Amino acid sequence: MNVLLQKDLQEIKRYLLEMCRLVTESVRTAVKAFEERDEELAQLVIDQDQKIDAIENEILLFCLKTLALHHPLASDLRFITSAMSMIRDLERLGDQAVNIAERVPDLAKAKIFTCPVDLTDMAREALAMLDGAIDAFVTHDTEKACEICLRDEKVDNYKKIVIEKIIQCMEKNPHIIRVGIDYIIVAQNLERVADLATNIAEEVIYLVEGRIVRHQDICEERLKQTEEKETAVETPRRPKKELFECLENHARHVLACTELLPSALEAYFEQDYERCQKISQEIIRIEREADRIKQNIRGHLPPGIIMPVDKFELFLYLKEQDAVADATEDILKWLTFRQVKPKPEIAQEMLSLAKHNAETSQLLIPLIEKARAYLSTADDKAREEAKQVVRTIRRREHESDEVATDLKREIFALTIDPLSVYYLLKLTEFICDISGHTENAADLMRAMIAKG
Repeated sequence: MNVLLQKDLQEIKRYLLEMCRLVTESVRTAVKAFEERDEELAQLVIDQDQKIDAIENEILLFCLKTLALHHPLASDLRFITSAMSMIRDLERLGDQAVNIAERVPDLAKAKIFTCPVDLTDMAREALAMLDGAIDAFVTHDTEKACEICLRDEKVDNYKKIVIEKIIQCMEKNPHIIRVGIDYIIVAQNLERVADLATNIAEEVIYLVEGRIVRHQDICEERLKQTEEKETAVETPRRPKKELFECLENHARHVLACTELLPSALEAYFEQDYERCQKISQEIIRIEREADRIKQNIRGHLPPGIIMPVDKFELFLYLKEQDAVADATEDILKWLTFRQVKPKPEIAQEMLSLAKHNAETSQLLIPLIEKARAYLSTADDKAREEAKQVVRTIRRREHESDEVATDLKREIFALTIDPLSVYYLLKLTEFICDISGHTENAADLMRAMIAKG
């Protein structure tokens, strides 16, 4: 595996997710500004378009650089080409949002539009398609992507009906022609939003399966086969699980990994490599189980779990929570690369740092519990308690960084071979990654609470 390539691919995905967030925010805000004839909201959409254009250029340049430096193949190449196609569609979605927002000032000045036309259903369907396409990208769900492709015709029909009604109204009432034209333009923009969401869904299918979807019959055939299988074999439905119960179950497996880390380090520093290996195997086993739970949450969330938070942000949170276990596994792998026996003082400080980071990760459980309490009851006290846990995690992460900085100075001062110095420095950084990912998860949970 090309580690540098994988790092660049993760960076591209991070940029893409940020662009998705900006675009969906712009489209939703534009629709709200249109419905409420709010000129301030409309101006926010117009102003944000510059951010969307800028991040499109950043992603494009990063993709081109990655292609030139790494010459990726197979799925990696598909991901980059899909990303380059997606950013074009996302930028166009941003333009559609601006087009809608630009109609708002005229509508705000106009008299009440007397034509019995409501774009609410059309807007809701177009936004649902956009959300679904981005969810399909995040989860690599090709079935959902196919469903999005098949919904495009519904929005097309909405547009035809709406435009026909508006034209009929304008023929009877010429004084509403200016407003009627604005409504027609907005309807066309919403239809274009659905088209671009379909393009993104098609890219998801290409990314995951390597198949180019140009016609709906491919998706129709696939969904038909899926329905036939479900009809032929009826499986009992699983009882619905509460979202935070699933997150807490995953967190407990993650924390079981971090709890064992100090013991593994202690065995390593005592040169008891056999015991270290046994603990390592147990951590890897638990981490694999955590991965299975994570995949189960991602794969079965839409049909089986009540959603009190935004699914897009939830997946980002889940990724960071899982990264805590991954960081622990990375430390165990690093211990197998070289046998180094540092000074007892250095070993003790590393053990203390590992315990500090493990204890910081344990705060994920009370964070989930407090967040669950607030989102289910809207209790301000629970919200403040959750925010206090976030602040504690941030403080402890900062303390970890300060201790690590002092420890690195001591390691640099050691009179041992340079490779061993580098080895201990990297080990220190890997240990701090536990608090780093814990803080990232906490920040994402706070963002979900703020919107709850």
